[in-house]
Amino acid sequence: MASIEIIPGINVVRGKFAGEFGFIACYLVIDEGEALVIDPGTAGDPGDRIEKTMKKFGLNPKSDLIGILCTHGHPDHAGGAGRLKKSTSAPIMIHSNDAELLRNPQSFFAKRLIMDRATRLSMKLDKGPLRINYRGLEPDVLLSDGQKIRVGTKTLDVILTGGHSGGHCVLYEGSQKILFSGDEINNFPNDPRKFYVDLSGSMVSKLAAINRLSKFDIEHLLPSHDVPYLFGEAHLQFESVRDGIVHLQDTILSHLGARGDADIEQLVFDIKQSRSVPIPESYDALLATTIQVVLEGLEEAGLVRHLGKGIWDKL
Repeated sequence: MASIEIIPGINVVRGKFAGEFGFIACYLVIDEGEALVIDPGTAGDPGDRIEKTMKKFGLNPKSDLIGILCTHGHPDHAGGAGRLKKSTSAPIMIHSNDAELLRNPQSFFAKRLIMDRATRLSMKLDKGPLRINYRGLEPDVLLSDGQKIRVGTKTLDVILTGGHSGGHCVLYEGSQKILFSGDEINNFPNDPRKFYVDLSGSMVSKLAAINRLSKFDIEHLLPSHDVPYLFGEAHLQFESVRDGIVHLQDTILSHLGARGDADIEQLVFDIKQSRSVPIPESYDALLATTIQVVLEGLEEAGLVRHLGKGIWDKL
């Protein structure tokens, strides 16, 4: 099946199963003869199924697609933007803090993740959803917090969260009480406690976003790597994500206290050995990077300090 209409006017176009990342979801908002794509997926998936879905609803992708919106610039969300723009001429939208990833996709490896040269080479050869096999391009529209995007009679509010990445945005549609959450709420399927952030992200911003969004009237929570959550289940996700963040922070503090001081590599080892928190398993760089960002947040809170040369200790 090319797509599923979740609620009137909101369609999910799923890509192929991508292992730990689940089914990557592209959302298509359709109203009054207009359409907006939210997260076009990777460079090849879901690919032309997006346009086929539009045609199924009697729309012309070349004239009725008003925008290709990327909640953030990671390869599994923005990789398909160039191909879709080439075939439809629709403008690409992304927040300025993640525009660099669209202009220079290789900067995801070079600047957003902690990895050595060998790991960077292996990721270039990897065929998973974080693969970069597309060229950079200039965004057409730079999103801003509070911006309103209209699709027919629907209005989507852009909300900068900045936790998962510095330019991560979510979209709220008030009339149907929908939150398109990208990777900020549910980063991996089946376990909201498992997540990662890149080096531009912030645990302080992530927790603030979770607390703010949990107060919204949400009946449909639509993440990019998980199933939709409806009504009361949507708000349970916020609680689980918040618990997961706090648990990871507490785990890092515990390991630092036991060691006295440690670097990122030692903390990665400790967390893997203890199996104390659910962690990304596909790429070691995701865990190492997330630990670094957590430490920076804990340092801001006055709970740890950086001793230099990558060594941290607990205060």
